[in-house]
Formats: sequence, structure tokens, C-alpha cells
Amino acid sequence: MGRPIILEKYPYTYLRTIVMKKALLAKQDYDKILKMTPDQIGKYLEDFEYKKEVDELAMEYHGIELIERTLQLNLRNKFDKLLKISPSDLRLLIIIYLRRYDIHNIKTIMRGKFSNMQPELIKKYMLPASTKDSAYFDKLLLQKNLEDVFSQLDFIEEKDSRAAIDHFKASGSLALIENVLDRYYFNFVFSQLRYLTMEGRLYKRFLLNELDTFNIKLLLRLKAKNMPEQAIKELIFSVGTIKKEEIDKMIKSDFVNIIKELENTDFREIAEKYSKLSGKMSFTDLEVDLDKFLLGQSKKLIRQHPMGVDVILGYMFLKDIEVKNLTRIIKAKQLHMPEEFIEKIIVV
Repeated sequence: MGRPIILEKYPYTYLRTIVMKKALLAKQDYDKILKMTPDQIGKYLEDFEYKKEVDELAMEYHGIELIERTLQLNLRNKFDKLLKISPSDLRLLIIIYLRRYDIHNIKTIMRGKFSNMQPELIKKYMLPASTKDSAYFDKLLLQKNLEDVFSQLDFIEEKDSRAAIDHFKASGSLALIENVLDRYYFNFVFSQLRYLTMEGRLYKRFLLNELDTFNIKLLLRLKAKNMPEQAIKELIFSVGTIKKEEIDKMIKSDFVNIIKELENTDFREIAEKYSKLSGKMSFTDLEVDLDKFLLGQSKKLIRQHPMGVDVILGYMFLKDIEVKNLTRIIKAKQLHMPEEFIEKIIVV
């Protein structure tokens, strides 16, 4: 972008977004859905606001796959609608958010190549929401192997690309390759956010909190694998609302003290909850609570600034969560998981 993003008042766009937000599933909808079979969930969604996508896909897909593809297509259609009703400066902010789906799809292609999957099968796991067109991803899918895919990514610096490929060849692990892609995404986001005027300060704060949750989850996973401190340091991002010196303390700490350090951050309430649980706590529960924290922040964006740019980000995150929740419910139902378990893994 390279210039300040002047966020004026765009009442038409904000009002349209508020109307779209009202169409999201409420807690009482989830309470109903949790008691349904997958077929009943599909019918419920068709009667809700997914009918257009069901009609478009029903000739080609059936059952669980139809529901999953319906959810993803609806997500893309809603975000496309946001782009259409937004003036240029707002579109730039929406695109910043959408770049995460580009990275997701690139990772999906790489994982597929790593597993020797055919391009058509890899495509089934890709998301339609993206800033790139299908031709871009088709070119990546045509590459022979993971290294060739990575070499096509001209936005990655050569030294980072070389280091990631060398690590992959030596270890057989995708960890550093995926970390390089995540690092690019967050660097891109925050390089663009510096052009935001004061109007978008809460938008920026939300994305910083999102990076914090990414760091916390990554740190705990790496600690659980007994990864050396220096290796962890190289993979953790240094920006966010959590100060670098606090991150450094967490890297040197055990699990109990990591939670204690979080008491000095925006995640104080979560830290206090888990500090009482001691050894009984579950990583999965903690990750869900971190996502619930972001959910609360996104609702706050909409509630406190209904006629400002923050309503855009708030809606996009809520819509993203809705699709993830429904996908988790469908997969869990398919595996005959009990309702009590499903309630714990959805973010509402």
C-alpha cells in the first residue's frame, strides 16, 4: 500500500455489514444443531442462509462433503459481498484479512505434495475464500514436489526459502516451511497496519491479540515436544501485545510458569483459570479458550463501534468462527462423538 489508509465514515457499508452479522447463527441455533444428525444439519442450514450454495453444489456433491463445501463457498460469497459493498480503503483492510486463506491453501498444497496426493484430491481440501484466482493455485498444483511448489513463491526471501528447504530435506518435517509462510503472513499484515489512521486502532489491536494466541499455542506445542529453547525462539514471532521480554521468559519457563506469565497480559482471565487447574488441564481446552477470547474481542468491536471500520473485522472473524464451528460439529457427528465433547470444541 505504502500510504495512510484514511478510513472515513462509510455508513452504507457498515449498515450492510450489521445486517449480515444479524444472519449469523446464535447460541440457540447451536443448541438445536448439536441435537441433530448430519442430514438434519444440512437441511437446517439450507433453510437458514445457505440455500444458494446448496443449490449450486447439490448436483456434484452429497452428504457430509456437500455440507462442508457449502460452508466454505458461503464464506467466500459473504466475503466477496463485503468487497463489493466497500470503498477502496475498506477493501484494502478486507484483503489484509483474506491473505490468511492464500497461506492456508499454499500449506494445503504442500502437505498434499508431501503425502503424494493427486492434484484433484488436494483441491478438495483447499478453501475457496482467497485473494488469488484459481490459475495461481493450479500452477502450484502442477509442480512435481513440495520443493518446486516452495520455489514458485516469489514473496518468500531466498535465504528463508533455502533454509526451510534444507531443514525439510534434513528432517522430513514441514515445521520450518510452514513457519516461514506464517511469518510472511504476519509480517505482511503488520507492515500494512502501520498505514492505518487512528480510526482502525481496534482493528489493529485485534490482529495483535490474534498473533498473541498464535504464539501461545505454538509455544505450548513446542514445549510439549521438548524442543530446545533456541529453536523455539527462532519460530516464535516477536510482535503482538505481549512484550518480547515476556515471550523470552515464557520460552525459558515450564508450563506452570508460562501460565503465570500470561497473568500480566490481555489473557489474564484465562491464565487465572488454568493456574488453578494445575496438572488437570488440557491443551485442547486452553486453545478453545484462547479462540473464545478472540470471539469476545470481535463481538466487542461490533458492539462498541457499530458504525466504524471495526465492524468489518468483527463480522469477518465471527463468520470464520461459524464455519469452523459447523465443520467441527459435522466431523464430530460423523465420528459419533458425544454431544458433551462437541460442546467443548466449538467456540460460542
